[in-house]
Amino acid sequence: MEMKRIPLNQRLRRKQHVEIARLQDMVVEALYRMFPKSVLHGGTAIWRCYSGSRFSEDIDVYIEKNTGKIEELFGEFEAMGFSITKKRVKENSLYSKLVFNGIEIRFEAVFKKINGVVKEYETYEGILINIYTLLPEDLVAEKVNACLKRKKIRDLYDIFFLLRHVKDAGKVRPNLRRFLKEFKEPADEKELKVLILFGIAPTKEEMLDYIRGWLA
Repeated sequence: MEMKRIPLNQRLRRKQHVEIARLQDMVVEALYRMFPKSVLHGGTAIWRCYSGSRFSEDIDVYIEKNTGKIEELFGEFEAMGFSITKKRVKENSLYSKLVFNGIEIRFEAVFKKINGVVKEYETYEGILINIYTLLPEDLVAEKVNACLKRKKIRDLYDIFFLLRHVKDAGKVRPNLRRFLKEFKEPADEKELKVLILFGIAPTKEEMLDYIRGWLA
């Protein structure tokens, strides 16, 4: 007998996480209406599309550069009830902060054509919708670069988690070897416990040992 899937909003323990998840869904819904070829990546893609257990409040996407459609999208955000507290558009990217009833989420986009893969995105109500995201191998590559650059424990955890989904080991081995060689101590290791939604938060050494074992 197949086990019934528990909706995401019933698995989240913190009320604020439930609210952020709901707001993320609103943003994602509007995004794909305006930019159907958008590719979701980063921590929220891992959490929603690969059943990750680390909470992420940011929405990171690749979209085409279309100033008119971007303005329409932000107009739709405002029509939905969001306040745009920050919006910075550069040549190749945009960064914004959206607030709804006092809850803030960040929406960031890189203007780049990326061929994503279709994956099911789990909404906070437990509904599965098809969107575009990256393959696990490509997410690992992004997370390796992020961890080496900003030295955050969350990026190490994401690498540790994603390896369970990797099918093309040869594609990630060079990045992982470089990662282990250049790895620097994260200063925020204690923060991981707050971000893990279910189960224990592994230590830095446990995750590094897992990666070493995966490479062996």
